[in-house]
Order: sequence, then C-alpha cells, then structure tokens
Amino acid sequence: MNDLTSLDMVSRLRSSGKRITPERKLLLRIIEQHAHLDAEEIYRIAQRDRPQIGLATVYRTLTLLKNLDIVRATDLGENHGHYEVRSEEHVHLVCSICGCVTDVPVPSALRAAAKKEQFAVQSTHFEIFGTCRSCSDKPSTASEAKRG
Repeated sequence: MNDLTSLDMVSRLRSSGKRITPERKLLLRIIEQHAHLDAEEIYRIAQRDRPQIGLATVYRTLTLLKNLDIVRATDLGENHGHYEVRSEEHVHLVCSICGCVTDVPVPSALRAAAKKEQFAVQSTHFEIFGTCRSCSDKPSTASEAKRG
C-alpha cells in the first residue's frame, strides 16, 4: 500500500459518505505528524487545539479511520492501540527501555519466502523488541538490559 497523503485521507472519508468535521481533520493531522501515539496521547494533543473535544469522539474517530483503512493500530507490546497513517508495509523496532519506535521496511527475505510459497501478502504486522542504539550506548542501561 502506498503512503496516504492528507488529501487522500480526506478523499477516502468523503467517498465513504462521511463528513469532514474539524475534529476529524485535527485527529488526522495529529496522527500524520505523530505516529505511534495511543488514543489518550492523541486526545491530549487534540485538546490543545480544541479543548471541547471529548475522549469518546477520539475513540469513535479512530475506529472509523481504522475501518476505512486510513490508519492502522498496533499494540507495540502493550494492551492498547497505537495509531499511524497507513503506509508502505513496515516492521516496528521497539526499544524495551525507552519505548522509541523505528519503522523499517519489511525484509526482502520475508517477501521472497511468501512469493516462493505463492502466498499473496495483504499486510504485515509485527514488532521486534530490543534496545535502541541510544539506550545501548548508555553504560548503566546496557548492563541492565543484559541482566534483564
């Protein structure tokens, strides 16, 4: 799947018969600018621009955007969703210490294996957990991670 632009996202909402409300535009912008936020974080950022926005509106909008394939949710090792705009398939590298998330392309070996098995990949979804370079470079953190 190709990266969705703001125009594509709004167009997808319109073509599905959904209104383009100020709240929906705001939430789309937040998710586009800040990948991997959860609903509570999106809500806190949205309140800065629209103090009257409700948490229920955020959840309803996220569900709508997921159903329309505009955003996708992944749990990143937690028990709740983190949202990002649909884009080229990728893998998440998640630091177990600081929580930073890095997107990397799906390894070509996985694509080759699927092709060899004549398996038509529709989407990929997995995370790799470990320690990011920044945390690995910290002497006290690196030794804690090894004991972990």
